[in-house]
Amino acid sequence: MLLESFEGGPVATKGYLLADRHGGTAAVIDAPLDTAEAMVEQARRWETPIAFLLTTHPHWDHLLDNAKLLRRSGAKYGLHRDALPWLAMPQPRMFGFDVEMPDCRPDFFLEEGKPLSIGDLRLEILDCPGHCPGSVVLYEPNEKMVFTGDVLFAGAIGRTDLPGGDLATLLRSIREKLLSLDDEVRVWPGHGRATTIGQERFRNPFLTGRERLSP
Repeated sequence: MLLESFEGGPVATKGYLLADRHGGTAAVIDAPLDTAEAMVEQARRWETPIAFLLTTHPHWDHLLDNAKLLRRSGAKYGLHRDALPWLAMPQPRMFGFDVEMPDCRPDFFLEEGKPLSIGDLRLEILDCPGHCPGSVVLYEPNEKMVFTGDVLFAGAIGRTDLPGGDLATLLRSIREKLLSLDDEVRVWPGHGRATTIGQERFRNPFLTGRERLSP
């Protein structure tokens, strides 16, 4: 398997390019601002056409390069059905950034129980609301890796003070969908460094009770 991370945009958002093998099939998970060109170029070096662009959740910083990547790659676009209403909101301006949301309609929806094949890779879709509606994580069981968007980070969890956020729902998503995975599963988050399920199970203060949380 091939994997490379790309960081872009004003809040250092992570996107990922993965492929089953050199000369195989690739997919992009989230396309932050100013990452599309580098992703397309890396896929060209791998000789892997980008078949899919997948959005973990509909917050603006994770999708500002969607239109550019889709135009350059011809990929099919997928996200959760509950994310659709957020695509029409002027989210960047709500945070003081003068950039436009890309006008991209999905080709298909990500649904739990309907895995997505990327060549020889098999991404399982896990619904994980709480940070925002339409939030999913993408799990590859054979490679033991999970792409968590803004659900789980190294030493932290997603914020829940934005519209549609709910702390109890987020914690339930993490405990039921992520902490049920093996400790050695590698976590690739939407911000910050990679970690593992085991490290977060035993050291994340928001999950061990060392950090006081207010609903």
